[in-house]
Amino acid sequence: MKRWLRNLLAVAAAAVIIVVAASFALRAFVDPAHLKQLAHDKAQASWSRELAIGDIDFQLWPLPTLHAGGIALANPAWAKSKQLMTAESVDARLELLPLMVGKVRVKSLDLDGVRVNLETNADGVKSWDLSSGSASAKPKGGGAGESDFLNLTALTVHNAELTQRAKGVATVFHIDDATAEAGARLHDVRFEAKVSRNRRPLTLQGTFNDLSGLGVAGATTDGKLDFDWGKTHLAIAGRLPIDAALKGYAVTGDLKATSMHDMFAFFGDNRLPTAPAAAHFTAREADGVIDIGEFSATIGKHAFNGNARLAYAGAKSVVTGRIEGGRLDWEKALLELGNPPLPPLPPEELFHDNPLAWPLLASLDGTEGAIDIKLAGLVLRNGVEMKNVKAHATLAGDRLNLKPFSVELLGGSASGSLAFEGRKKSVQVNFEGSNLLLERWFRERGSKVPFNGGPMKVKATITATGDSMKALAASITGPVAIRAGPGVWASEKAGHAEDVMGSAFSAKNSTSMDFECIGASLPFVSGRAQADALVGARSPASSLLTSGYVDLREESVELRGRLKSRTGKVGLSAIASDIRIAGKLRAPHASLDPVSTPAVIARGAAAILTLGLSAKGTAEAQAEQARNSDPCEAVFR
Repeated sequence: MKRWLRNLLAVAAAAVIIVVAASFALRAFVDPAHLKQLAHDKAQASWSRELAIGDIDFQLWPLPTLHAGGIALANPAWAKSKQLMTAESVDARLELLPLMVGKVRVKSLDLDGVRVNLETNADGVKSWDLSSGSASAKPKGGGAGESDFLNLTALTVHNAELTQRAKGVATVFHIDDATAEAGARLHDVRFEAKVSRNRRPLTLQGTFNDLSGLGVAGATTDGKLDFDWGKTHLAIAGRLPIDAALKGYAVTGDLKATSMHDMFAFFGDNRLPTAPAAAHFTAREADGVIDIGEFSATIGKHAFNGNARLAYAGAKSVVTGRIEGGRLDWEKALLELGNPPLPPLPPEELFHDNPLAWPLLASLDGTEGAIDIKLAGLVLRNGVEMKNVKAHATLAGDRLNLKPFSVELLGGSASGSLAFEGRKKSVQVNFEGSNLLLERWFRERGSKVPFNGGPMKVKATITATGDSMKALAASITGPVAIRAGPGVWASEKAGHAEDVMGSAFSAKNSTSMDFECIGASLPFVSGRAQADALVGARSPASSLLTSGYVDLREESVELRGRLKSRTGKVGLSAIASDIRIAGKLRAPHASLDPVSTPAVIARGAAAILTLGLSAKGTAEAQAEQARNSDPCEAVFR
């Protein structure tokens, strides 16, 4: 019995000696200087990057834990920030058995005060692409999951900041907390993170089936990501990329939002609350080509669908696709997207002075391609509605061409081309329209002008340059020709302008004007059209040919013309034949030309003294002259 006890005590003593010896051996192995050199050599061998470590402390019990502070992993030499990653403190729990045989495997990491700087240079090289560091960077097996150095099953991050810099623009994300758990060799990874940007929160959750290939070129894994900004939710699921080049993915995405204001604010766009929105899409990348399958999107009452393909050719990207939609009310859509309403125009002005989206077009420099557009309807800001809108849009750098386009509007149809240049802030317009009713032009724009009929042919070839619609209008250069057919301006309560014109253009003494035709030839130069024969009009009773100008810079008009009787009957045209139309374009006034007032008085007096015989003679002479000329066509000669 005593012998058995002695043997037991001997075994226990041997065990104690072995444990103590192992403890001393482990402490010797985890000598701070040795660990620093090990980590440094590993970073050099795998990534060709410098790794610096400040203080190191090791605790064996209850679990082997390594604490390090002042860690810094270098960026490549071309990067603006010297460090790719820094951390104030790192606590790493190590696997015990590998440590016993001289291998370091990290089971879990707890990081605090992390700062990450991600940069992309002009050639598209990413500073965080550690696989480009050296030939030995690519793991022989399958990536991080088979590394002796990393076999993580848990990761916790506190108070981290991630800065992404591209084309000189820095984007900063703050990670309040992030946790991740994984099975063996980075399988079945689950994570959650609370992120903020521009003081706007985002909760990010995700699962990855297999992250063992993390960082390997072309590596992917099945998984899903959920983004929650509060009112906006985006879910992405499918085959996700896990290498720096983000290749080989095939995903579906769904967005739902009661308002996208929170998401826009997260990305620094502080627009007003938007209308409810939803979207569904599929996206697939293969051999540098991104295919966006059939997508659908709604914002407020507007709905769209289509598809697209994006390919890269060197530094250029080539996009092709189509977009289709229902009736698009442009002003309402902008409001639904959270844009502020435009301020009311001053009473006498026609054009807004708000900046147009030229910077957005300029930002497309380096992009080429073609997109077919089809809309059931498009309502412009001024109220005019176009139907069955079709356009073939081509992109070439910062130039956008709509050639051709075709629409139905104002009861007729139109076609032509538009060419925009972003940096020059210029537009070229070729427009041809037929059977465009002047009646509907007034009505759809909300005007109360009581006009009926007036089918028009319009042809314009113009260019314009400017920041806003006001500036574009002020610079219009090129000819605009308008030919209008029969129409009636009928008002029982005519104002001064209608009194004058009604008496002139009515065969009877009524308050309506019966037009047989109207012609306008406007040779614009820097926003101003001026000619001796600018606008002409003809009715069964009279004809009028005017000279003068239409000025879009000052938004004003001044036309003077001689009114001629076509019937030989006595009327206003026989007594006062000179008409003046002048004032702001939004509300011009028609009156007797003050320059001819003495002649008007003389002719009126003569008519009274001769009991109307002199007026009758004048009217008959004018009628003969008017029958031999057409003012509606004279403006085009």
